[in-house]
Amino acid sequence: MNNKEAINKAIDVMRRQHKSDSTINTYSHWLRHYIFAVRQMPNSLTSELKMERFLTELARRDVSASTQNQAFNAIRFFYVDVLGVKLKDVDALRATRPAHQRNAPSERDTRTLLSAVHDGGGYPSNLIVNLMYGCGLRTGEAVSIRIKDLDLAQSKLVIREPKFGHDRTVRLPCSLMSRIEQQIEYARIVWKKDKQQRLPIQLPHQLAKKYPEYEFSFQWAWFTPLKYQCTDPHQPSRMVRWHMLSDTIQRAVKRARRLTGIMAVPHELRHAYGTHCLNRGENPRAIQMAMGHKSLETTMGYLHAEAMSVRSPIDVTVNV
Repeated sequence: MNNKEAINKAIDVMRRQHKSDSTINTYSHWLRHYIFAVRQMPNSLTSELKMERFLTELARRDVSASTQNQAFNAIRFFYVDVLGVKLKDVDALRATRPAHQRNAPSERDTRTLLSAVHDGGGYPSNLIVNLMYGCGLRTGEAVSIRIKDLDLAQSKLVIREPKFGHDRTVRLPCSLMSRIEQQIEYARIVWKKDKQQRLPIQLPHQLAKKYPEYEFSFQWAWFTPLKYQCTDPHQPSRMVRWHMLSDTIQRAVKRARRLTGIMAVPHELRHAYGTHCLNRGENPRAIQMAMGHKSLETTMGYLHAEAMSVRSPIDVTVNV
């Protein structure tokens, strides 16, 4: 099996398992690096030893623990799920995962940054970053909203197939409602044009085969459609309508960061949502559900107010 065949086989398995596009891209990236590295190793080495050498080399390059774990999961998936090889323990030098406190800009800095994000290229970047902060969304979740996920009557947004695969519901900010309605009308215009030209909407998994009418249904249309048609990532021979790219948001926030001097990246708007809600006394369990955290401990990691309530002993007046 050559490199291309191995990667394609892995991609086929991942799609059958309904892994997200981002996971497919990440795993494919690491498998290409691993296959290249394996070709430089002696053939006599076992699969476990090859993994150990590769992961140890990553640790020596001072990569982060999350990066090394990504590589480990991708390679393990390839051996176990694609090749059907049962692996024994892999004893590699592992990068340590430091306990960093999540960075979240203050409420004032957050609002200053949001106001400095400008729309560019015909995309509603400012609306999307406001939704990221207002609903605690990841960038990928914000750009991949479909019309059916929005329930304006109940001020509700449903996040489909997020990280960890558990759908969740969040409340839409009232202050953004009019802008959301305007964007829906724009999405309707794009959808009508696509329907006339028979340009389908990209659908997840095998829905297009099972329910072909969904490809031209407004409910399945993207809230923020891409300006141009592109190839279906699952069927390269087919042209479809995709959603705006995460890179657009990254660039918009980068420009706002340079303009304001506020050091924050898009994902930290999600951190700001968790931190500001907790500091205002919102129910931690409810915030956990809104953010899609697996454990309450993850959610409580945003709470810094308790530590700030401890007075320094140097400021305490001593009565002699």
